[in-house]
Amino acid sequence: MLRAGLAILALTVLAGGGLAIYEAARLRADRIWASELTGGDPAHGPRLMTLHGCAGCHEIPGVPGADGRVGPPLRGLAERIYIAGVLPNKPANLIRWVRAAREVDPRSAMPSTGMSESEARDVAAYLYSLR
Repeated sequence: MLRAGLAILALTVLAGGGLAIYEAARLRADRIWASELTGGDPAHGPRLMTLHGCAGCHEIPGVPGADGRVGPPLRGLAERIYIAGVLPNKPANLIRWVRAAREVDPRSAMPSTGMSESEARDVAAYLYSLR
C-alpha cells in the first residue's frame, strides 16, 4: 500500500514538473514571438511600466504593484482587436499609443508617457507576451 501511495505521489510530482516545464517553454515562446513582432525586449517591460507610471492605472501581470483600476487590465492584450477602442491592434499602433495616447485620442484618460521609441517597443513586447 505504501509503495502504491509513493508511486502515485511520484507521478503527481512528475506531472506537475512536466506542467511547469511546459509553462516555461510557452512563456519563452511567447516572449520570442513578441520580441520579433515589436523589435523590443519584453524583459525590460515591467521596469519601464513601473518607471513611467503605467502600474498606477493598470492591472499588469508580472509588474509589482500594478493593480490600478483607472485603465483596463492589460493581460491578454495580444488577443484584442482594438487598442483603447480606437486603433487596430498592431505593433506600430500599440507603440504609438504607449508613447502618445493623447495625440491619437485627445479625450483619452491615458497620458502621453514620454517614453522613447525603444522603451515603447520594450513595453509593447512585454504586453504582447502576456497571451
